[in-house]
Amino acid sequence: EEVIFKGIKGISKYFDEMWVRTSDIRSDEYRELEGAPKEIEANPMLGFHGIRYSLKKPEIFLAELRALKRVASEGKKIGVLLPQIISVEELKESKRYLKEIGFGSAKVGVMVETPAAVQIIKELCEEKMDFISFGTNDLTQYLLAIDRGNEKVQYLYNEMNPAVLYQIEFVIRVCKRHGIETSI
Repeated sequence: EEVIFKGIKGISKYFDEMWVRTSDIRSDEYRELEGAPKEIEANPMLGFHGIRYSLKKPEIFLAELRALKRVASEGKKIGVLLPQIISVEELKESKRYLKEIGFGSAKVGVMVETPAAVQIIKELCEEKMDFISFGTNDLTQYLLAIDRGNEKVQYLYNEMNPAVLYQIEFVIRVCKRHGIETSI
């Protein structure tokens, strides 16, 4: 909590309002850290990271949220941005944790980076989130079924693919109807 607090506080001096994404660290990115699990996931991009990790490891998630609450208590507006959302229940559960620590006033947003988030965007909006941010790298990879780390298919990776642009357009239209702020 203290490490996160100090880091975010240092950045916050340059901003009045910040949207801070909670952890989205894949197992291949933290494998070498002291104390990290040593199991190797077959496909870390589709594995145990993002909000699914946070909700299964609440002690870590709560430390992040408490750190953000502390930054907010120093006069900064903080938006909590939830990564890899695939269900409304994940948003609801995250909001319950925020209320549990007395930070229910925080703005809450989701990363739209999975096809599931695109498909349930109306339901996510109805759950009273405040904003979304597109994760175009992941959204493109998942929509086009292209591993952006695989040199053999990287030439096919294209964020301007009509399928990707249509999904972005659809989400923006739905969010506008619900008064939800959008960003990329």
